[in-house]
Amino acid sequence: MSFLSFRVRLTLRWTLAFGLLLALANTAIYAGARAYLTRDLDAQLRTLAATELASAVDEYQGVHLHPFQVDVFGGGEYADKFVQLYDAGGRLLKQSPSLGAAGPLLTRARVRDAVAGRAPIVAVEAAGHPARMIALSAAKDGQTYVMAVGLYSDKLALGLRRLAVLLTAVWALGLLLTAGLGFVLSSRALIPIDRITSRAALIARGEFAARLDPPAVNDEIGRMTQLLNEMLDRLNAALDAHRRFAADASHELRSPLTAIQGEIDVTLKRPRTAEEYRATLALVRERLGELTALTENLMLLVRAQERRAAVDLHEVPLQPLLQEAAARLAGPAGARGVTIAFDRFPALVAYADPRLLGRAFDNLLRNAVQYNRDAGRVTIAGIDEPACDRCPTGAVVVRIRDTGMGIPDGERERVFERFYRLDRSRSRRTGGSGLGLAICREVLSLFQGTVRVAASSPEGTTMEVRLPGRRVGDQVVTGPVEGVAAPSA
Repeated sequence: MSFLSFRVRLTLRWTLAFGLLLALANTAIYAGARAYLTRDLDAQLRTLAATELASAVDEYQGVHLHPFQVDVFGGGEYADKFVQLYDAGGRLLKQSPSLGAAGPLLTRARVRDAVAGRAPIVAVEAAGHPARMIALSAAKDGQTYVMAVGLYSDKLALGLRRLAVLLTAVWALGLLLTAGLGFVLSSRALIPIDRITSRAALIARGEFAARLDPPAVNDEIGRMTQLLNEMLDRLNAALDAHRRFAADASHELRSPLTAIQGEIDVTLKRPRTAEEYRATLALVRERLGELTALTENLMLLVRAQERRAAVDLHEVPLQPLLQEAAARLAGPAGARGVTIAFDRFPALVAYADPRLLGRAFDNLLRNAVQYNRDAGRVTIAGIDEPACDRCPTGAVVVRIRDTGMGIPDGERERVFERFYRLDRSRSRRTGGSGLGLAICREVLSLFQGTVRVAASSPEGTTMEVRLPGRRVGDQVVTGPVEGVAAPSA
């Protein structure tokens, strides 16, 4: 059946289900009609048998039968009866002339049931016709007799056969009408699906900006269409982002490679002294260092996305992690006279991976140093927040503030995009690749954390990191970070 279309399979299933239901209903009707008609025939038979028995044992003559000629009474339709008279031992004494030479129609067991007063009703074959008989007992002159009265059931059987034919015809006609109606209804119901399929085929051929027709009714298909459009919007946005990422990545990788090739070409144009070759190699090594750092950042972004569903969380003390990250920036900070200090930082722990979280703090502090003023200051503050619906385990907040030039209001979200820089020429001088904050956001999202620009002005910028965590002690750290030399006066 897999080669059939969904419309045909749906119609066949609907027709099969309706046909089974209609067959059960027709069977119930037939069984009910048969039971009702049989019960009605049995009631007539009891009445007729009681009348026959009363007249057969009247007091003026012995036990006798009352045959009658139908044609004597004129036209009309009469039920054709027959009678047999038995003694208590089951011996046939008399019977209606219509039975001819037929033998006993009741077994001795049925005769005994009648003598016992149980009045059995049995189905018999009389004179080649189906019939039903009832046996009643009566006493006359000290002897017990059994009067068996029967009615032919040919008309009952004929009526039931006609009813069966009628119900079968109704069942067959119902199946045909149901199949036709089901096909029409399924075809109309699948029209929106056909439209969605056609539009999806268009999108599959590369027209990613195409969308499904907006739903006219907010039913199941309408909600599905709306959700598919939302999914297509997100996929299109992700595709555009990946395209920009690929273009920016190729551009960023091309720049140091082009610079390396240029330096080598210039050096090879004429013979050089050993010192000139050494200087060229040093410059090439510096370019390779930039290329290596950029490649590592790209790999970190990919690994952060791949580990989104399988990250191992630990309780990570934040003050030592920030201390180590600041110590690694001692050289760049000292060269520009930038001070890195804690501002009332309590004993906080976050639920995170220490290596990835350390990398995120490295990038945040590096940005705070690189984009600061000379002889500026970087302060690190922290607080804890109680549990809430958004963070049932509680949260810790780390704020890193610099004294740089600030970020314009319209750029505060764009700085988290990959390869985005506020000042590209300045970023080239400071060695930034535009990936630091993008890495921070990806990494922190692994731990259900966030990073945002909390405040920014010409006097400086505050970056805020929020993570699930808690406070573990009363100790508060204030003052310059150990291992980072303060600027000279």
